[in-house]
Amino acid sequence: MSLIAAIGKAYLYFVALTSSVSEENAPGFEELKKSGKPFIYALWHGRQIFLIYTHRFSGINVIISESRDGSYASALAEKLGYEPVRGSTSSGGMRALALMIKKLRGGAICAFTPDGPRGPLRKVQPGVIYAARKSGCPVVPIAFGAKMAAVLGHWDEFIVPLPFNRVVVSHEKP
Repeated sequence: MSLIAAIGKAYLYFVALTSSVSEENAPGFEELKKSGKPFIYALWHGRQIFLIYTHRFSGINVIISESRDGSYASALAEKLGYEPVRGSTSSGGMRALALMIKKLRGGAICAFTPDGPRGPLRKVQPGVIYAARKSGCPVVPIAFGAKMAAVLGHWDEFIVPLPFNRVVVSHEKP
């Protein structure tokens, strides 16, 4: 697992080093970020991989499935400074959701993939809304786009940006 995570980390760094990476932030996002108040990032399951790089070492808490694939994702997330909370709709989800709410109430920033880990594609499941209501924290939709990307044949249309690219990260209005 450690080797796969190291390869994933190296790939993301290579893409970033060889690409033009920019940010587009909606009004209100910078103010929220500078305020130091907790908030929730919401991102589609298939659009997460480059965001793992751009927000590295920020101590964000992320829910990651307890599956085998989740173990790879968790190892990569840890290498990039995230705090994984393991659980999903099919295993440990309520425990993970309760822990994320506790972390938000304690001032942490958390990230959810509201359509993951199994879909349906780009349909918001109730967990992120419940966490926002219970914690009182705003939700910040976040996404990235890449001029050139490989689209993996999964349910989530997972995209992996290619090197020598143009990548835009967008933080939307809270």
